[in-house]
Amino acid sequence: MHSFFKLTLGKLSFLICFFAVTAFVNNSHSGDSYIQQPGLPNPLRAEVIGIQDGDTIELKFIYSGNKAGRRSGKPIRIRLLHVNSPERGQPFYKVAKQFTSDNSFRKTVQVRHAGNFDKYGRLLGEVILPDGRVLNKELVKKGLAVHFKKYSTSTEYANLEIQARKKRLGVWKVQDYSVGKL
Repeated sequence: MHSFFKLTLGKLSFLICFFAVTAFVNNSHSGDSYIQQPGLPNPLRAEVIGIQDGDTIELKFIYSGNKAGRRSGKPIRIRLLHVNSPERGQPFYKVAKQFTSDNSFRKTVQVRHAGNFDKYGRLLGEVILPDGRVLNKELVKKGLAVHFKKYSTSTEYANLEIQARKKRLGVWKVQDYSVGKL
């Protein structure tokens, strides 16, 4: 009986060591690792690993600065500056989220920012896609986001919204649609 426990304990120790080494090797593989830097580069360049909705994405970049709040030490989320996309349950929510995903998911993007975070710990910025287009502007052009006038005074975004509204694109197709609903 005593030798049985020694044998089992030996096998158990081997398995623990084996899995620990395997986990270390897998986590240190450069293709699977996250970018970690003490500061926040501008522009920030990283792969998009998640789409929360039409105007919020998550990057393969860990940021632990004070401004990140409850998101400190987690992959950084980007809240697209100047725009507001429909929320879950609103018209065009799924279309806006899919557009953001189709254009950015698993792609390396650049984020231009001023180092400002919202109350949820999301970095506010403009997302430059690999082809040079700005995701924020593309969403407004297609009517999949509105110019977020509450937090932005940009005349460029205001004009993009006016053009989309005149063409009745995206959310502007809805007869009784109002910006207040976003």
